[in-house]
Amino acid sequence: MPFSAMASAPSASCKGGTCSNLKITKVNISPAVSKTAPAKIGFTGYISGPVKLVQYTVIDPKTGKVVGSTSSYCSKCRTKGICSCSCIIKQAGTFDVKITAYGSGNCCVSMVKKAAITIGPAKAPVNDHGKIVPSFKSVVSGKKVTFKDTTSGVKPTRWDWNFGDGYRSTAQNPTHTYKKAGTYTVCLTAYSNNNNYKLVCNKVVVK
Repeated sequence: MPFSAMASAPSASCKGGTCSNLKITKVNISPAVSKTAPAKIGFTGYISGPVKLVQYTVIDPKTGKVVGSTSSYCSKCRTKGICSCSCIIKQAGTFDVKITAYGSGNCCVSMVKKAAITIGPAKAPVNDHGKIVPSFKSVVSGKKVTFKDTTSGVKPTRWDWNFGDGYRSTAQNPTHTYKKAGTYTVCLTAYSNNNNYKLVCNKVVVK
Protein backbone atom coordinates (compact mmCIF):
# COMPACT_ATOMS: atom_id res chain seq x y z
CA MET A 1 0.00 0.00 0.00
CA PRO A 2 1.20 3.57 -0.64
CA PHE A 3 2.25 5.53 2.37
CA SER A 4 3.15 9.09 3.26
CA ALA A 5 4.16 11.13 6.25
CA MET A 6 0.73 12.63 6.85
CA ALA A 7 -2.65 11.12 7.65
CA SER A 8 -4.54 12.73 4.78
CA ALA A 9 -3.41 14.45 1.61
CA PRO A 10 -4.13 18.10 0.88
CA SER A 11 -6.49 18.80 -1.98
CA ALA A 12 -4.72 19.02 -5.35
CA SER A 13 -5.95 19.79 -8.83
CA CYS A 14 -4.67 20.71 -12.29
CA LYS A 15 -7.73 22.79 -13.13
CA GLY A 16 -5.59 25.92 -13.03
CA GLY A 17 -3.35 24.64 -15.85
CA THR A 18 0.45 24.50 -15.86
CA CYS A 19 2.31 26.14 -12.95
CA SER A 20 4.70 28.80 -14.25
CA ASN A 21 6.64 28.90 -10.97
CA LEU A 22 7.03 25.13 -10.45
CA LYS A 23 9.61 22.79 -11.99
CA ILE A 24 10.58 19.13 -11.52
CA THR A 25 14.38 19.30 -11.55
CA LYS A 26 15.28 15.67 -10.79
CA VAL A 27 13.67 12.33 -9.92
CA ASN A 28 15.39 9.34 -8.31
CA ILE A 29 13.82 5.86 -8.36
CA SER A 30 15.25 3.06 -6.23
CA PRO A 31 15.54 0.29 -7.04
CA ALA A 32 15.07 0.87 -10.76
CA VAL A 33 15.56 -2.86 -11.30
CA SER A 34 14.14 -5.54 -8.99
CA LYS A 35 14.64 -9.25 -9.65
CA THR A 36 11.28 -10.42 -8.33
CA ALA A 37 7.74 -9.19 -7.74
CA PRO A 38 6.33 -7.86 -5.51
CA ALA A 39 8.83 -5.03 -5.11
CA LYS A 40 8.93 -1.94 -2.90
CA ILE A 41 9.93 1.05 -5.04
CA GLY A 42 11.07 4.35 -3.57
CA PHE A 43 10.70 7.74 -5.27
CA THR A 44 12.40 11.07 -4.53
CA GLY A 45 11.50 14.15 -6.55
CA TYR A 46 13.36 17.44 -6.36
CA ILE A 47 10.99 20.32 -7.00
CA SER A 48 11.82 23.97 -7.60
CA GLY A 49 9.06 26.35 -6.52
CA PRO A 50 6.14 26.35 -4.05
CA VAL A 51 5.00 22.71 -4.14
CA LYS A 52 2.27 21.30 -1.92
CA LEU A 53 2.07 17.69 -3.17
CA VAL A 54 3.87 15.32 -5.55
CA GLN A 55 2.11 12.29 -7.06
CA TYR A 56 4.03 9.31 -8.47
CA THR A 57 2.01 7.05 -10.79
CA VAL A 58 3.43 3.76 -12.11
CA ILE A 59 1.93 2.82 -15.48
CA ASP A 60 2.06 -0.34 -17.59
CA PRO A 61 2.89 1.07 -21.06
CA LYS A 62 1.40 -1.99 -22.79
CA THR A 63 -2.07 -1.51 -21.32
CA GLY A 64 -2.03 2.06 -20.02
CA LYS A 65 -3.23 0.79 -16.63
CA VAL A 66 -1.98 2.16 -13.33
CA VAL A 67 -0.16 -0.56 -11.33
CA GLY A 68 0.87 1.63 -8.40
CA SER A 69 0.50 5.14 -7.05
CA THR A 70 1.78 7.13 -4.06
CA SER A 71 1.99 10.75 -2.91
CA SER A 72 4.46 12.89 -0.96
CA TYR A 73 3.22 15.93 0.95
CA CYS A 74 5.37 15.98 4.10
CA SER A 75 6.88 19.18 5.51
CA LYS A 76 10.24 18.44 3.85
CA CYS A 77 8.46 18.27 0.51
CA ARG A 78 6.56 21.52 1.02
CA THR A 79 9.42 23.54 2.56
CA LYS A 80 12.52 22.13 0.83
CA GLY A 81 11.09 20.62 -2.36
CA ILE A 82 12.47 17.14 -1.58
CA CYS A 83 9.50 14.83 -1.94
CA SER A 84 9.97 11.16 -1.06
CA CYS A 85 7.62 8.18 -0.71
CA SER A 86 7.26 4.59 -1.87
CA CYS A 87 4.79 1.95 -2.97
CA ILE A 88 4.57 -1.78 -3.60
CA ILE A 89 4.39 -3.00 -7.21
CA LYS A 90 2.88 -6.47 -7.23
CA GLN A 91 3.35 -7.50 -10.86
CA ALA A 92 6.36 -8.11 -13.08
CA GLY A 93 7.16 -5.98 -16.11
CA THR A 94 8.73 -2.74 -17.26
CA PHE A 95 6.84 0.37 -16.25
CA ASP A 96 6.74 4.10 -16.93
CA VAL A 97 6.54 6.56 -14.05
CA LYS A 98 4.54 9.79 -14.25
CA ILE A 99 5.53 12.50 -11.78
CA THR A 100 3.04 15.28 -11.11
CA ALA A 101 3.86 18.23 -8.84
CA TYR A 102 0.95 20.36 -7.61
CA GLY A 103 1.23 24.02 -6.67
CA SER A 104 -1.11 26.66 -5.37
CA GLY A 105 -3.97 27.98 -7.46
CA ASN A 106 -4.97 24.53 -8.75
CA CYS A 107 -2.01 24.28 -11.13
CA CYS A 108 0.52 21.49 -11.74
CA VAL A 109 3.50 20.34 -13.80
CA SER A 110 4.29 16.77 -14.82
CA MET A 111 6.84 14.58 -16.58
CA VAL A 112 7.06 10.92 -17.58
CA LYS A 113 10.11 8.67 -17.23
CA LYS A 114 9.85 5.90 -19.80
CA ALA A 115 10.82 2.34 -18.83
CA ALA A 116 11.85 3.66 -15.41
CA ILE A 117 11.21 0.43 -13.47
CA THR A 118 11.87 -3.21 -14.36
CA ILE A 119 10.58 -5.97 -12.08
CA GLY A 120 11.21 -9.65 -12.67
CA PRO A 121 8.58 -12.38 -12.25
CA ALA A 122 7.65 -13.68 -8.81
CA LYS A 123 9.72 -16.62 -7.64
CA ALA A 124 8.38 -19.95 -8.82
CA PRO A 125 9.09 -23.35 -7.29
CA VAL A 126 12.17 -24.82 -8.96
CA ASN A 127 13.24 -28.47 -8.73
CA ASP A 128 16.72 -29.81 -9.34
CA HIS A 129 15.74 -30.90 -12.85
CA GLY A 130 14.23 -27.59 -13.92
CA LYS A 131 16.72 -24.85 -13.12
CA ILE A 132 17.27 -22.05 -15.58
CA VAL A 133 20.31 -19.78 -15.22
CA PRO A 134 20.00 -16.72 -17.48
CA SER A 135 23.12 -15.01 -18.76
CA PHE A 136 24.20 -13.07 -21.81
CA LYS A 137 27.18 -11.51 -23.53
CA SER A 138 27.30 -8.20 -25.38
CA VAL A 139 29.53 -6.81 -28.12
CA VAL A 140 29.58 -3.02 -28.49
CA SER A 141 30.36 -1.43 -31.85
CA GLY A 142 29.78 2.32 -31.68
CA LYS A 143 26.20 2.75 -30.55
CA LYS A 144 25.18 -0.68 -31.88
CA VAL A 145 25.24 -3.53 -29.40
CA THR A 146 24.84 -7.21 -30.27
CA PHE A 147 23.53 -9.41 -27.46
CA LYS A 148 24.02 -13.19 -27.26
CA ASP A 149 21.94 -15.36 -24.97
CA THR A 150 24.20 -17.72 -22.98
CA THR A 151 21.58 -19.07 -20.60
CA SER A 152 22.42 -22.46 -19.08
CA GLY A 153 20.40 -25.21 -17.42
CA VAL A 154 16.96 -25.70 -18.91
CA LYS A 155 16.78 -24.36 -22.47
CA PRO A 156 14.68 -21.18 -22.63
CA THR A 157 11.57 -21.13 -24.76
CA ARG A 158 11.05 -17.38 -24.54
CA TRP A 159 13.23 -14.29 -24.02
CA ASP A 160 12.32 -10.80 -22.83
CA TRP A 161 15.01 -8.14 -23.20
CA ASN A 162 14.90 -4.63 -21.70
CA PHE A 163 17.67 -2.48 -23.18
CA GLY A 164 17.43 0.20 -20.48
CA ASP A 165 16.45 3.02 -22.83
CA GLY A 166 12.76 2.29 -23.23
CA TYR A 167 13.14 -0.33 -25.95
CA ARG A 168 12.58 -4.10 -25.70
CA SER A 169 12.95 -7.28 -27.74
CA THR A 170 11.75 -10.87 -27.59
CA ALA A 171 14.44 -12.22 -29.94
CA GLN A 172 16.93 -14.72 -28.57
CA ASN A 173 20.00 -12.82 -29.79
CA PRO A 174 18.95 -9.25 -30.59
CA THR A 175 20.92 -6.31 -31.91
CA HIS A 176 20.04 -2.86 -30.59
CA THR A 177 21.24 0.60 -31.60
CA TYR A 178 21.24 3.26 -28.88
CA LYS A 179 20.52 6.86 -29.75
CA LYS A 180 23.16 8.33 -27.44
CA ALA A 181 26.21 7.33 -25.44
CA GLY A 182 25.85 6.29 -21.82
CA THR A 183 25.74 3.41 -19.36
CA TYR A 184 22.62 1.30 -19.65
CA THR A 185 21.26 -1.48 -17.44
CA VAL A 186 20.22 -4.29 -19.78
CA CYS A 187 17.98 -7.04 -18.37
CA LEU A 188 17.11 -10.45 -19.80
CA THR A 189 14.24 -12.55 -18.45
CA ALA A 190 14.52 -16.14 -19.69
CA TYR A 191 11.49 -18.45 -19.57
CA SER A 192 11.29 -22.23 -19.84
CA ASN A 193 8.31 -24.38 -20.76
CA ASN A 194 7.93 -25.72 -17.19
CA ASN A 195 6.94 -22.31 -15.79
CA ASN A 196 10.44 -21.45 -14.55
CA TYR A 197 11.86 -18.02 -15.27
CA LYS A 198 14.64 -15.82 -14.02
CA LEU A 199 16.04 -12.31 -14.54
CA VAL A 200 19.63 -11.19 -15.01
CA CYS A 201 20.87 -7.62 -15.51
CA ASN A 202 24.25 -6.30 -16.70
CA LYS A 203 25.67 -2.85 -17.36
CA VAL A 204 26.47 -1.96 -20.98
CA VAL A 205 28.64 1.08 -21.74
CA VAL A 206 27.98 2.80 -25.08
CA LYS A 207 30.45 5.46 -26.20
